[in-house]
Amino acid sequence: MFCAKCGTKNKENAKFCEKCGNKLEFSEEKQKGDKKPKPKNDKIEKLKGLSKKAKIGIISGIVIVLAAIIALAILLNNPVKKVENYLTSYYENYKEDYGNEELVKIGDILRANKKDEQKLESISKQIDKTINNWVKNFNTSYKDEEELEKTFKKTYGVLSEIYNYFNGLEYVLTYEDYYAYYEELYDLYNSKENYLKGKDASSDSSKYSYYSRVIEEDSYYKDASDFVNDYLKDELENLKTEANKMTNLGENATNEDMLNAYIKQLNYLEENDYVNGIDLSTSADYKSLVETAKDKIIEYTKTYAEELNTNFKANEIMDMIDNSMDAFDYNSDEYNELLELKESYEDKLPSKLTSEYVVSYESGTNYSSYNITIDEETYDSYVSFRFDGETKAITFRLDNEYKTLKTNIVRGPNWDADFKGEIVIYGDDKELYRSGEITKTNELKPDINLDVTDVDDLKIEFVTKSEPDDWASFYIYLVEPYLYK
Repeated sequence: MFCAKCGTKNKENAKFCEKCGNKLEFSEEKQKGDKKPKPKNDKIEKLKGLSKKAKIGIISGIVIVLAAIIALAILLNNPVKKVENYLTSYYENYKEDYGNEELVKIGDILRANKKDEQKLESISKQIDKTINNWVKNFNTSYKDEEELEKTFKKTYGVLSEIYNYFNGLEYVLTYEDYYAYYEELYDLYNSKENYLKGKDASSDSSKYSYYSRVIEEDSYYKDASDFVNDYLKDELENLKTEANKMTNLGENATNEDMLNAYIKQLNYLEENDYVNGIDLSTSADYKSLVETAKDKIIEYTKTYAEELNTNFKANEIMDMIDNSMDAFDYNSDEYNELLELKESYEDKLPSKLTSEYVVSYESGTNYSSYNITIDEETYDSYVSFRFDGETKAITFRLDNEYKTLKTNIVRGPNWDADFKGEIVIYGDDKELYRSGEITKTNELKPDINLDVTDVDDLKIEFVTKSEPDDWASFYIYLVEPYLYK
């Protein structure tokens, strides 16, 4: 408060000047006039009354809200989000005479980001995701065929317009993707149409006819397959009974027996998939029978191959696998699985002894890698010795490459009762095998299984003093002589 007379500053509530004693008239009124009280703000007053911790919490909340607003603004301005919104808008508003304003905007976004490969890839992924959802959403239920057709036309129309507008552009809808989506839609459309027709069919036979065409990818499939299975129940039971008889061979059945039984069963199922005008192949039970038969053929082929391999019967393995492969469609999953199995055993195939280098041989010996038939049995290779009263020998060069020789002794036809001889095999002049005396009637131990590890030269000798009385020739054979590494 200032004195009006001397100008001295006094205390606010003073009534007289401290210096000159002049009465400070109307001091209270002037004070009120000079310093008017500010109107109170309830929110500010409340804020002032809060604790420091509460104030920090409020400020943090404000910051989060502001960040969310900024993030939303960025998101809405994001080209990927914009493309998604334009596609969604285009689909929701589409009709046959609808314009392409949204597609134009998407094109503008693609051009604006043509130098940003990463952003274009993100846009492309979003487009794929959006379009895929349209196709996925098509696979739902419909109240009638009219609604189904309407939705199909809309979804297919949208795809066609997008594809035609962008002309199969890499980042939008390629030629391959467009036709893949179209085929998926078309298959589902036909399937659903058949279901709806079957639903309204007047007879069970007509209903079965329609329901059997509903594909497994369809949302209606379970309902349709349940009806089909019930309708086919009696026929399927008869088929199942006959099929199971073929594989019910008992505990003593060999792997070979079981393999052949399941091949027979699969052929039977495929030949009887259509009975009394009913297509059994559409039912889940029939498919299960077929799949089981296929699985068992694969299983027993592998098991039997392992069994044959322990006995060095690689050629038989090849023939057996070929026979199993014939039961399947060419290039099917099962066919290719067995093809891989066959290839894995090809490395274990033996070499024919008759294909090795012949170091020496004597007159009256012979060898061949071609077939020969002896007493109505055919063999794919052989070494033979003729009876002419002298010991005969033939030597093959193995070059230390093999571990095992397997072959069988077979008498030639029309042996004379007086003929006798003996097979002796040497490895680098060391005797490895001696058959014992062989005659026309004595018990023959035909199987030869020799360890030829580290053998360089293998010599086979037929020791005999027998010879025919006339010009006829009589032989003894080592058939299918195989070498194993």
